[in-house]
Amino acid sequence: MSYIRRFRQHNRMSFRVAAYFGIYLLAAPMLLAIGYEAAEASQADGTWRVRNLILRIFDCQQQVCGRIVWIKEAAKRPLQCGQTIIWGLAPTGQNEWTGGAILDPNDGKTYQLSASYQQDGTLRARIFRGIPLLGKTEILSRVDLRNFEGRCGESTVQDEPARH
Repeated sequence: MSYIRRFRQHNRMSFRVAAYFGIYLLAAPMLLAIGYEAAEASQADGTWRVRNLILRIFDCQQQVCGRIVWIKEAAKRPLQCGQTIIWGLAPTGQNEWTGGAILDPNDGKTYQLSASYQQDGTLRARIFRGIPLLGKTEILSRVDLRNFEGRCGESTVQDEPARH
């Protein structure tokens, strides 16, 4: 093989190695950032009161979900305690989530949901069907679940249901 031919093959292989290395250098920080976001706790994580119930908001497969952990009306506890009624909220910003769903545990209807964490420490949830403008906003306040009697017991907490 001539010197020129070996030189060309070597340059082609060097170019390929450099191209793969360049792709790796570009992709590595993005993959690390994705992993970091997944590991970072959401501002929404915790226990929140809305009207006559308390939800535990938690991370579920890099999205936000919510489960009933306390209900004011004792008669509803056996049926509703432990139900996951919020699922699919995906982050769209540092303290904003969209694309979720919420189940009304009283009538079984499902609505679309978006939420944002406010500077005053509240969680603002927009509940709607179709057009957010035509929906309603609920304000959730962070609470300490230990301050409430009649919490959902471990025996009534159901496993997370399959996505609806």
